[in-house]
Amino acid sequence: MKFKFVLSLLGLAFFWGASALAQEKPAEWGSLGAGYIYQVSGVSGHWPSTHGWYLLPTFNINKQVGVFADFANFYGKGANFVGNDQNIHVELYGVFHGFHNKTRVTPFVFIGPGFIRNSYAGTVTHSFAWCTGAGLTIRLTRWVSFQTIPVEYVMNTANYNVGNNFVARAGLAITIPRKSK
Repeated sequence: MKFKFVLSLLGLAFFWGASALAQEKPAEWGSLGAGYIYQVSGVSGHWPSTHGWYLLPTFNINKQVGVFADFANFYGKGANFVGNDQNIHVELYGVFHGFHNKTRVTPFVFIGPGFIRNSYAGTVTHSFAWCTGAGLTIRLTRWVSFQTIPVEYVMNTANYNVGNNFVARAGLAITIPRKSK
């Protein structure tokens, strides 16, 4: 079911891209970003934090709209509210809108569903997740950009309870250019 949902989301994004064929094609296929990620979670009145790494491939449908797949791992020593070591794996998929302009700075917003795998003290839970946020890409060279997402909210549904997670990340992105004719 999860696969069908993600597939339908990607199909919808491609439909939006196809309906925008009159717009100019993007100068690049997309990008591959990676870097450091920090998370603060609201759990039973406590706010434990974890940190780790992320990998963020994107594919541009047109100059402003694209799709992404977000893979992140968080690690924490005594990170959850009962003091156990914690390991969190996150997979999120969705669409983004970039506000391209003539400068090196490109703000963007994104939204999408996914899932979270949380393990600590021999207990493993899986939950549905939903993310939304905003970020900034600053082009350093033609191929490399600094990417920061200082505002990201991730809602999860572990144990049928809504969890609030606030995430910030920073890293580098490598641009995948289109072949010039």
